Amino acid sequence: MHLQIRAVPAKSPPNLAEFLQVLADAKINLVAAGGGYVESGGEFVFAVEDGQEDAAMAALSLDYQPRLVRPKRCLLDDEPGQLLSCITDAMAENAGSKRVIKDILVGAEKEDGKVIVQVWSEEPGPPPAS
Repeated sequence: MHLQIRAVPAKSPPNLAEFLQVLADAKINLVAAGGGYVESGGEFVFAVEDGQEDAAMAALSLDYQPRLVRPKRCLLDDEPGQLLSCITDAMAENAGSKRVIKDILVGAEKEDGKVIVQVWSEEPGPPPAS
């Protein structure tokens, strides 16, 4: 889970179930998912099993405009304060740029006994219409 796919699940109108059906039909296994305002113009964010990124992008490219990004990646011990450390590191990396943390994605997949967390930052823009 090193890469992340982000897309607005909308042909017209937004429909997350239709979007997820495309991935299910392509036999894409999601290992983490998140998003906000998903059916109001916001992005659905997800990670797939390593090696399935190209297949997911191809399946979605017919009707959607997915983008593949490389977010900050943290391996956390399963104990208090670990997420804080990851966020503090992301903020330090963003210092001096116009980037801010937009959202975080925590996956259930574990690597080397650690919980994987992804943090994506981008320049702020207007909030999605409600």
